[in-house]
Amino acid sequence: MDGEKPLDQLKVLITRGREGAKELSSLIEGNGGVPVAVPLLDFKPYVDPREATFIASIHNYQWIIFTSKNGVAFFLEKLKAYHINVSSFSAKIAAVGTKTKKFCEMHGLSVTFVADDFTGDDLVRQFISERNPSGNILVPKGNLARNVIAAELKEAGVHCDEWIIYETIFPQESIEKLKEIIETGGVDILTFTSSSTVRHFMKVVEGNDLYEKISKLPAACIGPLTKKTAEECGLHVKICPNTYTVDEMVTEIIQFVSAAGSQS
Repeated sequence: MDGEKPLDQLKVLITRGREGAKELSSLIEGNGGVPVAVPLLDFKPYVDPREATFIASIHNYQWIIFTSKNGVAFFLEKLKAYHINVSSFSAKIAAVGTKTKKFCEMHGLSVTFVADDFTGDDLVRQFISERNPSGNILVPKGNLARNVIAAELKEAGVHCDEWIIYETIFPQESIEKLKEIIETGGVDILTFTSSSTVRHFMKVVEGNDLYEKISKLPAACIGPLTKKTAEECGLHVKICPNTYTVDEMVTEIIQFVSAAGSQS
């Protein structure tokens, strides 16, 4: 049909947090699909028991490593609460991914090192190899983030502190909404951008005996860890782009839908 877009009326479940969902929804909509946004993640500040210690020594770190925009945003909130200006920082900044880098720079944090790839594993290996870091390093993070960066730095003989500054929660208002969408067959494809979104999704599925309703739905995942979690939960991951971005995920969803249409 002339003018038909590649995701023509395909209903795509978007499970990421509200802010991140906007970008993915726009991409789905722009390609003719119907975004069905049910945020399965939300974030709130966390008060680490060691917060006063981290604040007191904040100017003693040689590097600060950010793995996400959330990490940057909540870190800046902490600084603001303690009346610390980013312009007073002497620490160098490292970031995972270009979007985290851009977010840092938008908020006055000049990024010295950015990993070529998009995971903490990639960053820390490249970081150690290229920068041969010494001195104290700080990793502001969420409560569910892995400790791979700190572990590898410590193994390399570098002191690294992990400061938990935010926590991931499951928005209660999304539970009933997701249940209703699954029960009514309201989506054609699932998307997940983190293991947490998978686990929260499955909490609703298992808690309401809905596995049969989603058993044949294809899933798209960003990153090998998200894919592994989804597959361990019995989901059918058909899409997992090598570049860990929503743009690339949508591109591969389009390719998947096109290939499936040509076989039908």
